[in-house]
Amino acid sequence: MTEKKEWQPPRGTRDYLPKEMATRNKVFAKMRRVFELYGYGEVSTPAFEDFDLLAAKSGPEIEEEIYAFEDKGKRKLGLRFDPTVPICRIVASNPSLTKPIRFYYITNMWRYDRPQAGRYREFWQAGLELIGAKGANADAEILGVANDLLTSVTDKEFYFRISSRKIIEEIAERAGIPKSKREGAFRAIDKLDKVGEDDVRGELERCGVTAKVSDKFFDLIKKQDADIGELKEIKEAAEKMGVKNIEIDLSIVRGIDYYTGFVFETLVRGSEKLGSVCSGGRYDSLIGLYGGGDLPATGFGLGIDRLLDIIGYDEDYYPTRIFVAAVNDEVRDVAVKITRILREEGISAETDLMQRNLRKQFEYINARGIPFAVIIGPREVEENKIVLRDMATGKEDKICLKDIKEWL
Repeated sequence: MTEKKEWQPPRGTRDYLPKEMATRNKVFAKMRRVFELYGYGEVSTPAFEDFDLLAAKSGPEIEEEIYAFEDKGKRKLGLRFDPTVPICRIVASNPSLTKPIRFYYITNMWRYDRPQAGRYREFWQAGLELIGAKGANADAEILGVANDLLTSVTDKEFYFRISSRKIIEEIAERAGIPKSKREGAFRAIDKLDKVGEDDVRGELERCGVTAKVSDKFFDLIKKQDADIGELKEIKEAAEKMGVKNIEIDLSIVRGIDYYTGFVFETLVRGSEKLGSVCSGGRYDSLIGLYGGGDLPATGFGLGIDRLLDIIGYDEDYYPTRIFVAAVNDEVRDVAVKITRILREEGISAETDLMQRNLRKQFEYINARGIPFAVIIGPREVEENKIVLRDMATGKEDKICLKDIKEWL
């Protein structure tokens, strides 16, 4: 006899049960509110795109992570790994959109990555793209939105680390890293927090960067021996918007190749090992790559799964507020009617569907954590009343059904 297979979600993916979904939906609602307070409108893009569009400016490492497949028409497609690229496609093909364009999204995406703490192959991200605006105030605004998003969903302390790809390019030039080796070098440096300086130096050496050049590069970064006036301007503008937790850190590079200037990462104090929960920056050349002409653009993505792994899920979850318990079969139709009336009043309610006796119904109520029970029997029907029990205290009151909202 063949053994029954126990099916699990594919590696790097997860199921979300109602309790978890309740927290996630609450977080989504708060985030939508913040985005819309800043004037951003929600967009949605296809789950898959032309592979060449996704790979055009992502870099070889990201290209390896794209879930790619060939459809029945022999077209090579890929699952979206990052919404910025599809949004650039939208903007490039809709040149009449009023500038600056303010788009936001809350969506899932996929990367063939090594699953580990805070990192999944299917994951959810919230983010925005601010397109058509350049300068410190635009970059400061996205820090302001990110700050307000995080404060809306958690009281944990977090901080932004800002840098600039342009400045890092200049430092790489001064340190003597050849242009042909910079993409690989920057991807190595982007892992500094994850693997440490010694491992990064080893990877730089494998990229063809000598120890002497690495020494000079790290020395310049640590001393911030560069013109960081642009970053100071962004920091000051963001502070005027209420963002107080900003550090200038030139070791922040961001591994995706489309960034052209300001970049940032966000860490939650005490959970730094899980990595950045919100990252982004400026990508002024990306839209031109898709035929839309060069447009200044800046944005970020916030990892919802990683954030929720840090802040946790709500313990209190009551999908049903009231259970209507029938004392016997004689009053089950009345219980159904009361349940319908409660729902019409906007109160989530359910009643027994399994012909259980009263004791079994209360076992179910307790197992589900339902906070209130309506008890209906022949006497209550005769008196046109209900018994309402607070399950936490055991307190019972006999009231008219029309008074239930006031009682609650």
